Amino acid sequence: MRLLVAGDIARTLVKRRATLGEVIPVLTPAEHQAASDAALLAVPGFRQLYAERWDPPLPALEPLAALPVGSFGHAYARYMKHYRLSPDFFPIPTRLGAEVTPTGYAVHRLNKSHDFFHVLGAYETSDADEVAVQSFVFGVAPVALAHFLAAAAVHPDIQSARYKHLRDIYSGPIQAEDFERGAAAASLLGTRLETLWEEPLEELRRRLGITAREPARLGPVGENSCGGFTVIPFFTPARAP
Repeated sequence: MRLLVAGDIARTLVKRRATLGEVIPVLTPAEHQAASDAALLAVPGFRQLYAERWDPPLPALEPLAALPVGSFGHAYARYMKHYRLSPDFFPIPTRLGAEVTPTGYAVHRLNKSHDFFHVLGAYETSDADEVAVQSFVFGVAPVALAHFLAAAAVHPDIQSARYKHLRDIYSGPIQAEDFERGAAAASLLGTRLETLWEEPLEELRRRLGITAREPARLGPVGENSCGGFTVIPFFTPARAP
C-alpha cells in the first residue's frame, strides 16, 4: 500500500508542476523510506548491487575517449571535455557500510552517475536541462532524489560559485515529459553502467528504455551556469551522439 502511495504522491507533484525543492518535505519523511526501499529492491539487478555495495572508481576520461565513435564511453568522454567537467563534480559523500539503506545506496548511485544520465538522456548542462535531468531522475527514483536534494541543500559547499546551477534547480518546476522518461528507465539503478563503456550509445539507450528527446528540445536551451560559461550545445538533431 505504501509503495502505491509514494508513487501517487510523486505523480501528483508532477501534475501540479511542483518545484524540485518542494519534493523534499513531501518525500523525505520516514514513512516513505520502506516504500522506497521495496521499490528499489524490486528493480532488476539493484538488489545484487546493493548487497555488494558496488562502488567502482570514477572513470579516467582519456581511455574512454579512445573508444569507438558512437560508444557510450566515447560520447561520455567527449561530453565531459566539451563542458570542461570533472567526474567528481557533485559534493555529496555517502558511507556505504552495513547501515546504508537501499534508498541511501540509490542516493549515492544517483549522485555518482549524474553525468552518465546527462549523456544517456541527451541533457545539456544548461540551466533548463539541469532541471530536466533532475526531473528525469525523479522519475527513476523519486524518494532517493528527494533525499539527495535535501543533503545537497545543507552541504557546506553549496553556496560556492561552482554549485550555482545546483542551487538554482530547487526553484525549477518538475518537467512531466522528463519525469515519464525516467519512470520508463527505472532499470538504470540496477545496471552496472561503468562496465558498459564500449556499448553503442543508441543500443544502450534502447535497452534501458530511454526514449529519444523531442527534436525541439535539443539545441540551444539557454545559459550554462554549470561550467560558468556558455558554449554551443553538445546534443543537437544533427550531431547528437
